[in-house]
Amino acid sequence: MRSVNTTSLDLAEFSFSKSFDVLDLDKFEDQHAQPLPKSLHVLVVEDDDLDFKITRKTLLQLDSYQPIIDRASDIVEAQIAAQKTDYDIVLIDFCLGMDTGVPVINAFGGEASKAALILLTGMPGEDIQKIALKAGVVHCINKLHLSPVLLETSLRSALHTQGLKQELRKTIDQLREANEAKERFYASMGHDLKTPLNAILGYAELISHNSLELSLPARYQEFAARILSGGLHLLEVINNIILSNGEILDELTGDFEPADLGDMVSKATELLRLFADQKKITINIQAPANPVIVECKESLMTQALINLLSNAVKYTPENGQIDIRFGNNGLESFLSVKDSGIGMNQEQIELARRPYGRIQLPTHLAQEGTGLGLPIVDRIMSCHGGSAKIESCPGEGTCVTLLLKKRK
Repeated sequence: MRSVNTTSLDLAEFSFSKSFDVLDLDKFEDQHAQPLPKSLHVLVVEDDDLDFKITRKTLLQLDSYQPIIDRASDIVEAQIAAQKTDYDIVLIDFCLGMDTGVPVINAFGGEASKAALILLTGMPGEDIQKIALKAGVVHCINKLHLSPVLLETSLRSALHTQGLKQELRKTIDQLREANEAKERFYASMGHDLKTPLNAILGYAELISHNSLELSLPARYQEFAARILSGGLHLLEVINNIILSNGEILDELTGDFEPADLGDMVSKATELLRLFADQKKITINIQAPANPVIVECKESLMTQALINLLSNAVKYTPENGQIDIRFGNNGLESFLSVKDSGIGMNQEQIELARRPYGRIQLPTHLAQEGTGLGLPIVDRIMSCHGGSAKIESCPGEGTCVTLLLKKRK
């Protein structure tokens, strides 16, 4: 019977166990090793030698950061440093001789600074902090409470805040560029679409009315009338889209010119007459004896009237009626467009006043819209210091009244 050397077995087992423990210990240490301190370029703007030494000593005691420390003793040195070096952190003493640290904050760009700006102050009171925060610092530290733990926490918070601010500025710049691109698009669209469309409308009108007195088949004139009708509808859509998305209304000032409300009614009615005739809708205009002059941007006010008349025609069945009244009433000039259409309840009125809000039309009412008509009217009236009042009831038609301050 063979004998077994238990001693050699025990030694082998012991050796294997020890080597296994060593491997596990190395792995544990690798996983739980402290991260190396991050390099940080710091500028300390401090005119007092003792305060600078205290701040420098505190910086060198940080656990998470390994700072490279520069010093500026006054505002001029700080301004030179701002031009020459990109710093991660700038610690700014609020009292620099007879001056404050605000010029230093401004030298680094204030709110737009790439470096995280931190205020150091030994003066009590919240006013100093408010001034510094408004100028662009992201954190304030009381010198009397300065410690490695406080400073490290403040640096970490300031760097995080500064990163968020940079991302926010980047997003704002991108949004501004996108908005500028959008404005260029709408300006280009307005020109590129309207120019050929005006020619189409002009020729279609000549043919439909046979203005040249040519021997044209009635069928040709009918086709031209349909082209004119579609072109006018497209022109209305283009104008509303441009007005709803562009900055024309936002940039509108109160420097308006006098315009005859009767002339604008005539222009709008003439443009929509074709649509009304196709549905055999009668348009009645009740005008006062004297001209009604209002202060406005004539092209925009005419567009508001076109939108009202267009809606009235769309929502009025065949053989219906549209009544237009305008004049002066007390301190206001008014214009009302009343139709004999399907009317709206209060919920539908609120929907119609929202951008792209469209009421479902019965199948026998033809033209669909973009849902921009009434919202554009509201914006135009608001820009003119006026208002639009809507009165409606299902089955009894709708009356929209525009109110403007009377010209003095």
